[in-house]
Amino acid sequence: MRRTHQLLVAAFSLLLFAVFALPAKALAQTGTYVKDEKNVLTTEEFNELEALGAQYAKDYNVGTYLLFTSNLGSDESSGSGRREYLRSYYETNDLGVGSNKDGIIFGVGVDSRKYVTVKHFGNSANDPFSDDGLNDLEDNAKSELKDDDWYEAGKEYYASVGKQLEYFAKNGEQWQDKSGSFFGTLIKAAATLLIPLLIAIGVVSSEKKAMLTARIQTEAGNYVDPDSFVLRTSTDTFVNRSLSVVPLPKNDDSDSGSDSWSDMGGGFSGSDGGDF
Repeated sequence: MRRTHQLLVAAFSLLLFAVFALPAKALAQTGTYVKDEKNVLTTEEFNELEALGAQYAKDYNVGTYLLFTSNLGSDESSGSGRREYLRSYYETNDLGVGSNKDGIIFGVGVDSRKYVTVKHFGNSANDPFSDDGLNDLEDNAKSELKDDDWYEAGKEYYASVGKQLEYFAKNGEQWQDKSGSFFGTLIKAAATLLIPLLIAIGVVSSEKKAMLTARIQTEAGNYVDPDSFVLRTSTDTFVNRSLSVVPLPKNDDSDSGSDSWSDMGGGFSGSDGGDF
């Protein structure tokens, strides 16, 4: 009996050690579509995002994955290193929906503060995500990541993904940034011509008014003979000197994200990602 009691105490001690000494593993939330290895989401937030991934897979036959992890591999300082890490994660965990394993995954390095996106489509004709759409996706999510708002970043990701999946299903083509379309270009051109024209009209009007010099003089000084006072010398003495230095804005290329996507072969392509 005493021996049994000692065994129970030892087992209970080991259980307490597993709970408190290894909290990261115990608390990590890993669903089918959302992989929260850093436990940055509450259970409610996790379930909401997981439900969106499940709904998109059902409606559009595309896996939409979100990964919160510590870092994006040993070579995460380069875009290619981040891409390859996420591709390996995709393949190792057998992600993707359907026979072609179609899907997209947005990876966030919580500790290293880096992000990257990779997609896989066995048939390019079934790919609903344009470069414009994926740039839009990353920009929206990054704005929330900068504030460490992991849940809002996840919502932005799934909102952008859902918009593009729905557009592709309805129109049979990838969503494109409308500001780059013909009408967007036309609007920009009209604005480019109209604004200078309005400025020119304003300048001409101002100059025209300045030419109307006939004015009623209300001060006696205006009637003084111009030759009645002659200034012989004029000296300016500066008793202080100040120097103002304005630094040039820092150009941080690593934080600018990626405007182009790289073909990785085997149906995979991905962004360079960046910092947040």
